[in-house]
Amino acid sequence: MDQTSTPSYEFEGFRLDTVLQVLSSPTGDPIALPFRAFETLRYLVERSGELVEKTSLMNAVWPLAVVEENNLNQCIFTLRKVLGEAAGERRFILTVPGRGFKFVASVSVIPNSGHEPHADADPSVRLPVPTEPVAAIPGVMPAPTRKRQQRLWITLAVPCAAILAIGAARFLWTSHSPAVTSSADYESLTDMADSSTAPALSPDGHMLAFIKGGEPFLSSGQIWLKLLPDGEPLQLTHTSGLIFAPTFTPDGTHVAYSAIDREPGGSWDTWTVPITGGNAARLLPNASALSFIGPHAVMYSEFKTGLHLGIVSSLDDRSQHREIYLPSHERAMAHYSYLSPDRKSVLVVEMDRTANFQRCRLVPFDGSSPGSPVGPSGACISAAWSPSGDWMYFSVQIGGHWHLWRQRYPDGQVQQITFGPTDEETVACAPDGRSLLTSLGREQSTIWLHAAGSERVLTTESYASSPWLSPDANRVYFLAARSSAEPSELWRLDIASGRKQSLLAGFAVSGYDISLDEQQVVFTTTRDGASQIWTAPLDRHAPPSLLIRGGDEVAFGRAGDIFFRSLGEHANFLHRMKSDGGSNVRVLEAPIVEFHAVAPDGRWVSVDLPIEGGIAGAFLAPVGGGAPSLIRKGWWPSHWSRDGNALYVEVGTGENSQRHGRTASLPIGADGLPSESATSVPDAALIPHPELNLSMGSDPSVYAFVKGETRRNIYRIPLHD
Repeated sequence: MDQTSTPSYEFEGFRLDTVLQVLSSPTGDPIALPFRAFETLRYLVERSGELVEKTSLMNAVWPLAVVEENNLNQCIFTLRKVLGEAAGERRFILTVPGRGFKFVASVSVIPNSGHEPHADADPSVRLPVPTEPVAAIPGVMPAPTRKRQQRLWITLAVPCAAILAIGAARFLWTSHSPAVTSSADYESLTDMADSSTAPALSPDGHMLAFIKGGEPFLSSGQIWLKLLPDGEPLQLTHTSGLIFAPTFTPDGTHVAYSAIDREPGGSWDTWTVPITGGNAARLLPNASALSFIGPHAVMYSEFKTGLHLGIVSSLDDRSQHREIYLPSHERAMAHYSYLSPDRKSVLVVEMDRTANFQRCRLVPFDGSSPGSPVGPSGACISAAWSPSGDWMYFSVQIGGHWHLWRQRYPDGQVQQITFGPTDEETVACAPDGRSLLTSLGREQSTIWLHAAGSERVLTTESYASSPWLSPDANRVYFLAARSSAEPSELWRLDIASGRKQSLLAGFAVSGYDISLDEQQVVFTTTRDGASQIWTAPLDRHAPPSLLIRGGDEVAFGRAGDIFFRSLGEHANFLHRMKSDGGSNVRVLEAPIVEFHAVAPDGRWVSVDLPIEGGIAGAFLAPVGGGAPSLIRKGWWPSHWSRDGNALYVEVGTGENSQRHGRTASLPIGADGLPSESATSVPDAALIPHPELNLSMGSDPSVYAFVKGETRRNIYRIPLHD
């Protein structure tokens, strides 16, 4: 085949466009694919009917990296899923055991003549073939090889922008379905060394508010302000609490934002801060993700009981209070709401009973019905309206990446409008409707080992998490994926030799636990839209087996039994079952919010429970019956030492801080409860890493932990139609 040609391919209704880097479904909808998965599919389709050796495929898709075979298996798993292959079915990709893969569907080659330059265009303009790799946007992804520079949009440097714009214009002029966005037009609005996210524009479009140094939701960062286009960024907040959802007041003089009360377990409130800086003031308690829908009218999320969060509207003094939408499950949370310009509908971003973001929802503003899902089927974390109300925009995670989508209101066809290897997280629409704002970038996290007073890195995966250190500290188990949004697989690393092994190929693992003898793993995965619990022998002498559907947050008990959170229709409960799935019984009568750990002697469990006068609290609950003991108000994960003599409890990054970042070791008394308070532990005795991603060895001075790094910035994305 001529390697300089760029034809498209069709197979069983799918279309693989190698110029636009898009896979389209038989209905014409674009399908989001991670970059490596797209390259894997392209390489196989180009060699349809041929046996492609695994080594050849890995060398083609990862030309500059040494990768494990599991990386390739994950790509194949992703492709089978998006192509709709059922279990055991091989309509598209045939596995040849021990050798490689063969694309077996019938393929038609479609020349990309429609992408040739227009007759009036300057024929002398050509994309250059540089002698050195083109630099990537800092922190987004590594610079590609010269062979791939013309296939990656977002990694081209600024000097190539004009040439790319000409190429994009040709595509728009000739394509039957003109692109809504072009990466050549992306405009960087911030240039921070860490993370900028959750963009909000002032009503006149001249000021940008955003969160710096954290995530868009429950962020440990601060609110910053920038005058567009070239103003110097100004830090507005200096809070010790978690924040999210910045927005401008209607007159543009203040930025409102959501913050968790400094009192642990306190309410989620809306605060305002002047755009010139200064002291913040509480606008409304028990009101988060607030938006202004009139001179004194507001819409926001409000807690009912525990973590049950619904959408309401009122005046800014809480008078004329009215409910709009409340999820049916008491653990479900409607976090964000966006009123349509015609004031008839509300877009809702919500979590389900497992605290995972789900598909966005469109509900009537008058609260007359629970509405229906809208947008693509995926984890929706942000939405926006066009000023005319004709379009709904979404930031959704599908197929391992966050991208932007749109849908014509109220029930038009869903359309993906951004593509590529980067993630577009959160979305806001400019007041003139001609562009969108988003946070563009990537995340990375690695597993480290602390021993003998020093630290060293153990993994180099793009996103590693959830370490489990063996009692002798010779092995570490962990989850690894290409990004935080992609499915994770379970790996084991021999620390001395550095040898890694994939343990559950083909399973996307969301949580797991290892038996103390390291013979068994119990894990959770999502299949057919439901959370499932499986178990498997670690020596792989038998295949994994399904225990139950409708459960997660698993942990081995003292006698090899399994504790887990049972996901009910309206509430979640702590259950216990045998390792074969039998004898499934409820452990605690009251519903739980989260399950964290079980004591080595099996007498106590660490759980989060709803509390009076607050959202939730961290408790130790007796398994044999009795009153739970409150450890701390708020969400503070904990687990026991291997010998059961200490409880490791997460605490804040500083005094009275709600930001998770350190861990206290509390001695256990004769009654099975901590003999000290987590707040009484001196700073010098705290472990400087959060408990949630911390795994202790038998020696408390030896532990594995996660170190993360995020690079994101705010970009303006022009809309072309």
